[in-house]
Amino acid sequence: MSRTVATIKVSSLARRVAEQARVRGLLKRDERVLVALSGGPDSVTLLAVLAELAPSWRLDLHAVHVNHGLRGEEAEEDARFAARLSAQLGVPFRCEPVDLTTGRVKGRSLQEWAREIRYDRLTQVGRDLTVHRIALGHTADDQAETLLMWMLRGAGTAGLGGIPPAREGRFIRPLLEVSRSEILEYLEARALPYRTDSSNVSPKYLRNRIRHELIPALKRFNPSIVEVLRRQAELFREDDRCLEQWVSEQSPLVMSSEGPDRILDRAGLLALPLALQRRLTRALIRQMSGVPNGPSFRAVASVLERVVHGRSGSALTVQRLRIARQYDRILFSRVDHGLAPMEEAVPQALRVPSVTSWPPTGQSIRIHLEAASRVQSGGAPRDPTRRVLLDADRLTTGRLVLRTWQPGDWFQPMGMQGRRKKLQDFFADLKVPRHDRARVPLVVAPEGIVWIAGARADHRFRATPATARYLIVELLDGLSEAGAR
Repeated sequence: MSRTVATIKVSSLARRVAEQARVRGLLKRDERVLVALSGGPDSVTLLAVLAELAPSWRLDLHAVHVNHGLRGEEAEEDARFAARLSAQLGVPFRCEPVDLTTGRVKGRSLQEWAREIRYDRLTQVGRDLTVHRIALGHTADDQAETLLMWMLRGAGTAGLGGIPPAREGRFIRPLLEVSRSEILEYLEARALPYRTDSSNVSPKYLRNRIRHELIPALKRFNPSIVEVLRRQAELFREDDRCLEQWVSEQSPLVMSSEGPDRILDRAGLLALPLALQRRLTRALIRQMSGVPNGPSFRAVASVLERVVHGRSGSALTVQRLRIARQYDRILFSRVDHGLAPMEEAVPQALRVPSVTSWPPTGQSIRIHLEAASRVQSGGAPRDPTRRVLLDADRLTTGRLVLRTWQPGDWFQPMGMQGRRKKLQDFFADLKVPRHDRARVPLVVAPEGIVWIAGARADHRFRATPATARYLIVELLDGLSEAGAR
């Protein structure tokens, strides 16, 4: 009978992981931990290392394998392998199948879509098992690749901070300081098998091109580039925390309230370094608009250039907010303030193509058709909550309306495999305040809700590999090109 990892001497890698987990507060004794086990070398090492630590830390380990079902028999063998390995290590196991073939939206990368569904399923299993932590097998190489991806996109310090060691107090990454070469050495020393995902070598994914082309090229300049980039990400992460702390300290000194509005002292704002001006402006827009992913760098830059540095009376609308200079102060006010509810919710017919304004938030909906060949060559949208690609031929009548939500509304959220959900419950899950729900624009067809703008599309109108004509719908803020027309 083969010995389990828990019965042999604790390895140097396990001791190192334990020390980092202790320093960073990733694990505590007597915790129940769910390990995401894909079967690849990183997740196998993660499960084996935690199994080594389980007796001394008194950890209650559980493993889960999310089977995306995209690679046929190869995926099925991954699931069987994960079950065998868990049994060998004495760890309770469960397999969670998900169906991505019917939920994939053209214009959104398959990896991004799979990641979202995977995290949702891990969260649900974690709740079912009442675990304290969900452990993921990201390594130093993953960190280096992520930093380079964000660098290529022109991100700031938040993006360049890469993958955090912990997220939401539940997801943890104990191997984030361990290189892939160390992972392979550990597996070889322990004679532990692992699976290789064939999609990890496909050049159509940016991460794979970075992994197999860019990083090897960088290693010719610096063989330790992975460690350098991992350390760089940590420095960016610490710098970002420092800047956020400065913003929280400076905000009360330059900001005041006037009813529902917020006011920035112009002279006080301009006295701050430009980095803090940008962050404070972005934070205030996010706070007042309730849009967590905005605004864009260009929107913030426009506010500073055209309003803060503009003449008195200069104004812009960004994400539900009107931002205006009034002599020596900058006024942030909701564009819906003082408007009658019935005036805000008048349904509007949507022509194709068209750009239609949505007064409750100061935004617009742009809609047009594209052939499949043009969409595929155009690349993926950066933010699928603000731009969706749908199958035009699934909309049998072609008639669309822009309206607000109504009691009894329901839809089939993308990613829920066709399950229905009341819009009221969907808004509650997103923590959209009741008084803001009537402001959210809905694109609606006679067949039902097509898209909750800024949130989620309906599964019924999804694009598939067979889609011939794409209906492209975009949510534009007041600084968009369309909004300036």
